Amino acid sequence: MRARLSYPMATLLGLVLVGCATGGAHVSQTADKGGVVRGTVTYRERMALPPDAVVEVRLSDVSRQDIAAPVIAETTVLPEGREVPLPFKLQYDPSRIQPDRTYAVRATIRSAGRMIFTTDAAYHVITKGNPTQVELWLVRAADGLGSGKSGLLGTSWRLEDLGGAAVLDRVEATLEFPDTGKVAGSGSCNRFFGSVDISGESVKFGSLGSTRKACAEAVMNQEGEYFKALQDAERFRLDGSILLIYIRGMAKPLRFVRKEP
Repeated sequence: MRARLSYPMATLLGLVLVGCATGGAHVSQTADKGGVVRGTVTYRERMALPPDAVVEVRLSDVSRQDIAAPVIAETTVLPEGREVPLPFKLQYDPSRIQPDRTYAVRATIRSAGRMIFTTDAAYHVITKGNPTQVELWLVRAADGLGSGKSGLLGTSWRLEDLGGAAVLDRVEATLEFPDTGKVAGSGSCNRFFGSVDISGESVKFGSLGSTRKACAEAVMNQEGEYFKALQDAERFRLDGSILLIYIRGMAKPLRFVRKEP
């Protein structure tokens, strides 16, 4: 004979089952508190990563081309002998995300303090119909020092020598590469922004736009010389924390030192 449950007992059992189902769903939803971007980091070269390799993944706001991209969140992954593709999970604060802005994920792999792999493109995520799961493909940083396009992407530099002429004290001229094909920085007085084409060791800056603030005459003169030099740039050399940009008609290159984030 099949046992029959009384109505109260059946109701109670149903509530227990619903409670269990709801509890399980709740755990699943709160396992990732806040916003999450997931993905993998990989490269095409057939080589194992060094034992001390560290993968760094950053989420940045790349909406503006005239400033260095603000970092929204970052995480590190230790390969510990694993081969690519390496999974990552990047948690961010949703309150820092604005629907009308553009966000991108980039990754680098470092060993012994040197960049050995990096993304050479921005992978857009989260807003404007972009995904929250991405497959990041990295390229080799030439000579292990990050020369070439991949080595300049996402970096910031401070001008130390203007073609053999010392720069003014307490006046900072900078150069930033916030996104692929974009350049920005401070001319000495005004913020500037524009395009840049990098191929191998050659570099060519497009037209530069800037703010229109007035400063002391000496500062404006330095800014004018700096802007003119960038327009005549031909090639560059990247050596660790030093960036040299060689200018057509100048005997000595522009010399920059890396600005740490």
